[in-house]
Amino acid sequence: MNPQLHKILLQSDESFSARLEMGLDFNKQWHYHPEIEIIYIITGSGTRCIGDNVNNFESDELFLIGSNVPHMLRSDSEFDPDNPDEAIVIHFHPDLLTSFLAFPENKGVTNVLNKSSYGINVGSEVILEARKLAHAIRFVRDTQKFILLLQLLNLIAGNANNTLISHEAFGADFHKFDDSRLNKIYHYTLNNYSREITLKEIADLVNLTPHSFCRYFRSRTKKRYSLFLSEVRISQACKLLSNTELSIALVSYESGFMNFSNFNRQFKSVTGKTPLEYRKTFQHVL
Repeated sequence: MNPQLHKILLQSDESFSARLEMGLDFNKQWHYHPEIEIIYIITGSGTRCIGDNVNNFESDELFLIGSNVPHMLRSDSEFDPDNPDEAIVIHFHPDLLTSFLAFPENKGVTNVLNKSSYGINVGSEVILEARKLAHAIRFVRDTQKFILLLQLLNLIAGNANNTLISHEAFGADFHKFDDSRLNKIYHYTLNNYSREITLKEIADLVNLTPHSFCRYFRSRTKKRYSLFLSEVRISQACKLLSNTELSIALVSYESGFMNFSNFNRQFKSVTGKTPLEYRKTFQHVL
């Protein structure tokens, strides 16, 4: 798919950046950059697209996104301005650590950075300590700032419960693509998933024939558009099942599924649970 290249600007006295972002507008375009990204969600929720995966994000989550891995975070606060999002975002170029990672003692960090080409959802076991480090990095300078980055990476690398996000690795070839076509497709889908979206309709949006659109979308995303649309709808259904008391039939309808049995089948295919099992699991956690 054709994400946009984002250029990360550094101050003259820094080799990597650590910023507090208010709102996630900076991250709502489908984009990539050569820098590795660590993003800690302080507050907020919404839909995340990382590599070939579509899912939800919530407060107190931490992601490690590899060099040139395409990604986008679409915030719910676009529709709820009274609940603004905050995130700490750290960017560093892979070359920053090349010499350091050559030492055998650093193989754990090397491995986790290699796996970041899939995108990593960092396990909750280390979130408390990771949160402290992410906040601290913003307020220190010089050697201490670099040491804290290494501590954060070492913490992530040592956690056995990290989850790979994308089904396939991304990054190597994405620097070849740079246009807005996929941004149109993604945002149109996220704005209209609750109704029927025909293949001709989405193909017309980007001035392609249906056949050309299917070939284009699959070659870029490694999946069919129908699967992507289903994942967006399932992501919304998960949100409604966990945050509302709507009936499962109404959740199906609100998420864009006109056929209840199809909803049940696709929901289980994506999540491994039926909608009722998913809701009960969430209620049990609460």
